[in-house]
Amino acid sequence: MNVKLLGGVFVVLLVCVCVAGCVGTQTPPTETAPDALVGTWVGVESGLLVSYDLTLVCNEDGTAKLTGSFSGGGMSKNLNANLKWEYVSGNQYVGKSGDNSLAIYLVGNALTITVNPKKMGIADFDIDFDVNMKRSTGAVSTATATKTPTVVPTTTSPDAVVGSWKGTEDGVVSYDLTMVYKADGTGTIAGTFNVMGQEKSFTKDVTWEYLNENKYQAKYGSEMLPLQLVGTELVVTLIPSKLGVEGLDNPLSIPTSKV
Repeated sequence: MNVKLLGGVFVVLLVCVCVAGCVGTQTPPTETAPDALVGTWVGVESGLLVSYDLTLVCNEDGTAKLTGSFSGGGMSKNLNANLKWEYVSGNQYVGKSGDNSLAIYLVGNALTITVNPKKMGIADFDIDFDVNMKRSTGAVSTATATKTPTVVPTTTSPDAVVGSWKGTEDGVVSYDLTMVYKADGTGTIAGTFNVMGQEKSFTKDVTWEYLNENKYQAKYGSEMLPLQLVGTELVVTLIPSKLGVEGLDNPLSIPTSKV
């Protein structure tokens, strides 16, 4: 990951620290296998000012790829960065890109990446905080019995999103979202957003299609809504202002469950 990409990640996460006080804490040391980091890791976070949908794939040869999208602080970026990783000790690893490094801690299926913008030379803010990811629930490869099983990207059937999905959240920004996808490629997305007492409802007729692995997309007019199946949840990424919710211009990744 080059400095420019790291800068984007840190600025976005810095907003989270400033407004929510989410100061990081290092995961207590535990003992892991050196190659336990191998596999696919997913982090999805939604918030009023910060949201991200990130996937980290760590390979057995010490290489890795970080992809996904995030938004916050008035910016929105897509990531497609190559990294290298190595085991340190206990449950500790390090991710590297040139002279830059990130501390990584692993406990079970929970991955924590600790960052400090000032130490990275990105911003004059000297505080550690955490980015949390979970191991993907994809299929497990056991071809080599002497190696730790490797999680590979989830592959779903083209019609796995057919049905009704619902997601709710109570907070500064509250929402009640329902999505219905039919086998003929049509559907609806409807719901209500409440921003500090100001409520806005919407209903959109959509068409949808399967892309690859666990990814889909819905469309209304010229707007695209990325969809991704993560375990039993269908995560939709949308921009509320484009659904008529004034003042919310950053993308939100909203997890929904089948009903």
